[in-house]
Parts: sequence; structure tokens; C-alpha cells
Amino acid sequence: MNHVTALGIKTVLTLLILLVVLLPAGGYPFWNTAGLALIVTGTAYVIGDLFILKATNNTVSTLADIGLCTLVIWLVGPYILNEPVPFILALLSGIIIGAGEWFFHKYVINAVISKNPKVYS
Repeated sequence: MNHVTALGIKTVLTLLILLVVLLPAGGYPFWNTAGLALIVTGTAYVIGDLFILKATNNTVSTLADIGLCTLVIWLVGPYILNEPVPFILALLSGIIIGAGEWFFHKYVINAVISKNPKVYS
């Protein structure tokens, strides 16, 4: 259940940021942007939150999330949005998501990782 709550929080965070950055700047369709947010959320949760955060610390995981989100938005975004995503928009989105991730990681450490030590051993 902790993963469901964490994924819900992360999905809302990512979706809101992508809607605020991508919709006005690029005029991308809402549903395509929502689909991209789900892909970014899933990728960043598994790689950034469950593996990197568990193995390192909040700073390293946040930096990794910024890079990962930027690359996913920039490289996968055109396939989902049907238009190229300028690198600067992808980077801006990644940085803003990373700022939110800094606080989200504190929640994940307390509610997911420390509550399920056997899962990650």
C-alpha cells in the first residue's frame, strides 16, 4: 500500500509540473502530456526512488531524477506528444520535478524504504 500512495503523490507532482511547463510553452495536447507524465513517473519511481535512493542518498537520487526525467521527456516525449520537445523545456521540467523530488524522497525514505526493509535487502 505504501507504494500505491507514493506513486499517487509522484504522479500528481509530475503531472502538474508537465502541465504547467509543456502545455503553455509547446501547446501539447492534455492527454498526451498526461500519458508522458505517467511514463516519467513510472521510470523515475523504479530507477530513481527504489534503486538509486535506496543505494545512495537524497542528493544523488535527486540529481539522477533530474537527468532521468530530462532525458525521458526529451527522448520519449516526441513519440507520445507527436511533436519534438525542445531540450530546454525538457531540462526545465526535469529541474522543477527534481525540486519536488527532493521533498518526495524524504517521504519515500520514511514511508516506503524504512517500512519495508526486507523487500530491499
